[in-house]
Amino acid sequence: MDFNMRAILRETLRRLDLDAGMKGYAVWRIWDQVVGKTIAQQAQPAFFHRGILFVKCSSSAWIQQLQFMKGMILEGLNKRLGKKVVKEIRLQIGVVPSPSKEAEPLKGKEVTLNEGEKRRVEEALHPLKDPEVREIVRRIMVKGVCSRKKL
Repeated sequence: MDFNMRAILRETLRRLDLDAGMKGYAVWRIWDQVVGKTIAQQAQPAFFHRGILFVKCSSSAWIQQLQFMKGMILEGLNKRLGKKVVKEIRLQIGVVPSPSKEAEPLKGKEVTLNEGEKRRVEEALHPLKDPEVREIVRRIMVKGVCSRKKL
């Protein structure tokens, strides 16, 4: 029996209406390319929920600057994601990790999820009732988050 597991999973996510939520988490992967290095050093995605992307900014000055750019950022993210996944961006002050820490190669190091990442995974899994499907999707999401951390 020949089958494509990726296609099966994609169709399952679409049927359960989780495709948009999963695409929302792809924002972390494309954020730096969409906003550019300068902005990425001062603002990073913090949380994604029901089409709203919460972005932490290093200062109120950056929040003010990005207020004027929200439409352009929103358009750029959705264009890269291939559909309108991010419906709104909300800016908040927070700690933005320095690029030097994130750029360190993590090969050979064990990568684990922080509490925020664990919470986001569990929230995305909430609509799944079947425990088997839920566990499969959980493992895929955890591997995806960990692989992004290794980049």
